[in-house]
Amino acid sequence: MARLAGKVALIVGGGADGPPREGEKLSIGNGRATAIMCAREGASVMVADRSLALAEETARAIRDEGGRAETVEMDISREEDCRRAVEATIKAFGALHLLVNNVGIAIGGRLLETSAEQFDRMVAVNLRGHFLAMKYAVPEIAKAGGGSIVNVSSLAALRSNQMLPYEATKAALLGLSRSAAISHARDNIRVNTVLPGLINSSMVRRQVGDREAAVAPRIPMRRQGTPWEVASAIVFLLSDEASYITATELVVDGGLSAR
Repeated sequence: MARLAGKVALIVGGGADGPPREGEKLSIGNGRATAIMCAREGASVMVADRSLALAEETARAIRDEGGRAETVEMDISREEDCRRAVEATIKAFGALHLLVNNVGIAIGGRLLETSAEQFDRMVAVNLRGHFLAMKYAVPEIAKAGGGSIVNVSSLAALRSNQMLPYEATKAALLGLSRSAAISHARDNIRVNTVLPGLINSSMVRRQVGDREAAVAPRIPMRRQGTPWEVASAIVFLLSDEASYITATELVVDGGLSAR
């Protein structure tokens, strides 16, 4: 039986922008891969993204495979958008069981290179936005009898590359997730965090090009991960296979954090 059969999932950041990998017709990032994999596992999926066009691309891919998907435009830094996305999910599918927050930006740099405005923007998207999405989703998940939330952080939460606001917000997301998990364990809601390492996603290729040859030697497994491997970790945590796992972190990095 499909692991998410009968469940409704809201995937925030479910679009993907950038060049597809060789042999792929569709740009694939962590959010899009997660949305598609959730649908393959039987979930009805609400794809939320700042770009409605990119969300629609994901939804079409799901529908083309026979899955159920709807879309909503959502800027996670806007409280009204977070509320509206949850409401749209309930209106479309009648319930909400699963939430994935796969949104993050990287601006600024070292301490003295980062403006207060840049820092505030990073907090608004990478931390406050996840708080808002959970704040509106949790009551509906509890009403449905419980479920699972996965927040996507980064290996940067554990290892510094001197990107101060990015690392600070991604590390703070671990504490946010743990606290939410403990607060709502009795509501049968699990909250966990996935920390991807170096992933060959469409967004990365758009920003920095093909970096495989440059970074692979740094990784014990000698390659970057794929968005599908990140999605597999997320779907595991969403599923009942992880029914006794909450308030923890799953690192998906090919062993890089152990070096």
